[in-house]
Amino acid sequence: MNKQQTFRSVQQAFDMLGNPLRFAIFMNIAREGCDCDLESQQGYAGNCVTGIMRELKIPQSTASSYINDLVSWGLIECKKNGKFLYCKPKKETLIAMKSVIDSCLLRAARMAKV
Repeated sequence: MNKQQTFRSVQQAFDMLGNPLRFAIFMNIAREGCDCDLESQQGYAGNCVTGIMRELKIPQSTASSYINDLVSWGLIECKKNGKFLYCKPKKETLIAMKSVIDSCLLRAARMAKV
């Protein structure tokens, strides 16, 4: 991915996370671990949608819609295991987002010295 594509991808990611509930779901997914049936994860690190719905007090339809949005924009990936759906952030997207933020922080630090 070239610099322009990375910027566009990150711009879309930030746009997607501009919705407060979608951001809350993403942050819940980004947190490590969940208290659901850990034995059913079978080595897949991620948070289950059931736990997210319970914690955020949202209906299944809302969780499903927003999680599908996050998957389609490349922010998370999910894996179904039995009756549970486990989600985790996509590392590549997080790295790209961090790179853009780091670049902004570096520029701000340089400008503060002037």
